[in-house]
Amino acid sequence: MHILQKVVITMVLTGTIIASAQEEFMPPMDPGRMEQMEALRIWKMTEFLDLNPDQSAQFFPLLKQHEKLIRENQDKQRGMMAEIYEMVNNKDTRINSADVKKYAKKLAELEKDIVNQKESFILSLGDVLTENQQMKFIVFENRFRNRLMRSLYQPHGPERPHKRKDNE
Repeated sequence: MHILQKVVITMVLTGTIIASAQEEFMPPMDPGRMEQMEALRIWKMTEFLDLNPDQSAQFFPLLKQHEKLIRENQDKQRGMMAEIYEMVNNKDTRINSADVKKYAKKLAELEKDIVNQKESFILSLGDVLTENQQMKFIVFENRFRNRLMRSLYQPHGPERPHKRKDNE
């Protein structure tokens, strides 16, 4: 498997796990806060990728279109997970091996679609970004998401770093 495919698969799985965890354990985020976080992400991405104005004008519409496609597949995944959750929690429903196979196959197909969309998107950026900027984009997406999730889940707030215990 190519390194790019491994990176993309890792990004998809991380995003899916985070999205599922957010739905289960976190209340919906305030739309104003989401807008602020998106503005911060765009600003940091522009800075990290060192985009010039022409690149920004070309890149961000492509990114928005790509993210819309990814969200559509993630919405399908969430819908399927809701169906599975209902089946599991309905005492009258008998789950058989055909059900397991059906949902496992559908979820795997959606994962593959997302991985393929992300890989295609990254490879298509060669018309807009340099190879170095493309690699930086891969790094940025992963790091920004991880840092954001850490800051959201830190009980002591993002401004104070977590102190390691001796046994960690």
